[in-house]
Amino acid sequence: MKHSTLKIITAIVAVFAAGAVQAQSVTFSQDRDARDAIGWPSHRAVPVVADWNGDGIMDAYYGGTSCTNGWQVRGVLVKGLGNGVFAGDVETLLEDYETQERVPETDEEGNPLRDDNGDIIYKTDETGEFIWETVTRQRVAGMKNGLPYSAYGMASQTLDFDQDGFIDLLIQNIGGNDTGTAQALILVRNNGDYTFTVVNDSVLASLTMNNAGDGWNESNEWGAVAVGDYDNDGYPDILYQTWGWNRTDDQWRRDVALLHNCEGKAYEMANVFRPLSADVEPNRLGIYVKKEDSITIDEDGVEVVVPGEWTEQPTYAIKRMSNGNVNFIDLNNDGWQDIVITGWADGNDTERGGYELRYYENTCDGWFQDATDKLIASIEGAEKVADVWDTWGGTDNIITVIDYDQDGCQDLLLMGSAVNRSGKQAYVLLNTGEGAGHVSVEELTTGLVPQSGLGCRTFIWADFNGDDICDNFTRGWTDYEGRNDWAEAICLSEGSIDGYNVTLHGHESNWSGAYIGERSTSFGDLNGDGKLDVVATGWTDKQDDFIPSYNTTEYTPSVPSAPEDINALLDPNGALVVSWSDVQLNSYGDALYNVYVKSNTTGALRQVVPANLATGAQLGYSRFGAYVPSLGGKTASKRFVGLPDGSYTIGVQAVNYSYVASPFTTATVDINNGIARVMADKMRVFRQNDMLIVQGKGVQPVQIYNAAGQRVAEGVTGKPIPVPAQGVCIVRCGSETVKMAL
Repeated sequence: MKHSTLKIITAIVAVFAAGAVQAQSVTFSQDRDARDAIGWPSHRAVPVVADWNGDGIMDAYYGGTSCTNGWQVRGVLVKGLGNGVFAGDVETLLEDYETQERVPETDEEGNPLRDDNGDIIYKTDETGEFIWETVTRQRVAGMKNGLPYSAYGMASQTLDFDQDGFIDLLIQNIGGNDTGTAQALILVRNNGDYTFTVVNDSVLASLTMNNAGDGWNESNEWGAVAVGDYDNDGYPDILYQTWGWNRTDDQWRRDVALLHNCEGKAYEMANVFRPLSADVEPNRLGIYVKKEDSITIDEDGVEVVVPGEWTEQPTYAIKRMSNGNVNFIDLNNDGWQDIVITGWADGNDTERGGYELRYYENTCDGWFQDATDKLIASIEGAEKVADVWDTWGGTDNIITVIDYDQDGCQDLLLMGSAVNRSGKQAYVLLNTGEGAGHVSVEELTTGLVPQSGLGCRTFIWADFNGDDICDNFTRGWTDYEGRNDWAEAICLSEGSIDGYNVTLHGHESNWSGAYIGERSTSFGDLNGDGKLDVVATGWTDKQDDFIPSYNTTEYTPSVPSAPEDINALLDPNGALVVSWSDVQLNSYGDALYNVYVKSNTTGALRQVVPANLATGAQLGYSRFGAYVPSLGGKTASKRFVGLPDGSYTIGVQAVNYSYVASPFTTATVDINNGIARVMADKMRVFRQNDMLIVQGKGVQPVQIYNAAGQRVAEGVTGKPIPVPAQGVCIVRCGSETVKMAL
């Protein structure tokens, strides 16, 4: 192997020791009354936290079933009003319908007559039969705000499907559970005014589903859906995996699909996968064409089935698996998202079946090449592709993309069961590739609690104590320290990734004051203080519930520095390449980056992760693998393909692992005839006591926001603007934004 694990650990500890913060616990305070303000508590649902109306205050959505409300369902919109105050929007649409009902006997005032038992007396005819009449009634036809009903939704995610600047929602609806719905991936467009529209996409509607009522992808729902932009066109694409009944070919099968976003209008199935060569590939099922079996008659007149021969013709489909994970990852460090998939793949008498891990390399032309064989060199003694599967193939596990050692390259964190290892596992495949196009990984054991079953319960990976290193909240099955049971675990970073402070509970539902639901826990900054909170729906002593648990850990959230030295050029293929100087977080690890390009003529937007352009506040909580990495501390960059000539504003921001982000650093780019020219027009900000003066080109409006993205003052350039708050503020003037301390 190219690097020893000892050398890697030593380097990691040295990096983080320089900027380590004091180890601290994480504490929470529950709000058990939030359910009353919302008015529709529920269970069988996972809240999705996002800023639906762009006001800088986080909202939420959840579905599920409400026993408290007669086992009814709603698409519940939780409106954030600031400072942890919520209001619920559960107003429904009613529709008229005709029904046949018995006619009651009535008194002179029209009230139904009742017998001695209190039952209504109904009219009968001369034969004693009840008399019926047609009556128009009303029933609930859906949510007035347009949100759908759903159940559970472990893999539900936010994205800006049509790049209109409002954050949309991809719901993984398990179906059933009194919702009256079938399993489906539901794409919901946000109209920006607390109303929503379900996108009736034919490709999403055709996907395989389990139809099992309470499971998806063989109950590994979390790993079933990933969002990324594999072709760098600025529109989010979808990776998908499951096992179920396929609607198009009427059979049970495993399924993996890449769905290409057609400029925010619809999705199309993308069969763009070139296989390994046939002599290297151990399992050709589904990825090479096989001739149909034939029947011949032997010399005794008996029918004999002759197996069809394999051809050298690829199907260009991705390998079908289930009960695994799908992820976008830039594993070869070239700025294009590759794909890693894991799971169980079928075999037969001639093809090897079992658990696999496959790596598909983005060839930067809209296609992928199965490059699993490039991982062989990273395993000591390995000689063939099957050795990769036998080493890293797993079941009932989680694989998430994260820059674990914060060297700027994306790594893979694996937690769960492994096919050839005893006990549960929690390890990282560190990306040790040197330079664009080079693929190399090295396995590193972590201090995290190893668990399986996380895909249908709780898996949270983010920074809750402000040291710029991710903490891990999980609920699953573990053998940690001799256990053999379900457990809730919280693994807190202690200033480095070389060790975690571990707290483990049994079937309790409170970690350091936070309520954790069985299949219902999510997270987000619910009160605007810059710290990540926990939120859960579920079944409690109050029956259905909605419980925010606020992060009360004593630390001051830190806003990353804004990127500098923004530049742009057109590569030989005509793609706009935006670059900037690297930003270091407090831990001296590399920041994550969000980038956008917006037409100054049409307003058309392409943005990596949805964020408020004026303040930089993240509109949701995209998985970290969706952000742009720095690729090893070199000049970071992001490509946008297919931009026509014109004038554009480009913006880059740094984001930390608490989802606190810098304001966007912006510049104007003119693209003309294959040439990109960057024009700078910088504003300047001065402080006078409790006033700010902003100087810029001409008289322009100025907005000032706090670190949570809430506007606290406004004015115009050249005139003093009173600022009521202390701390970090964000000043916005035209297309420029700066951050400063008051």
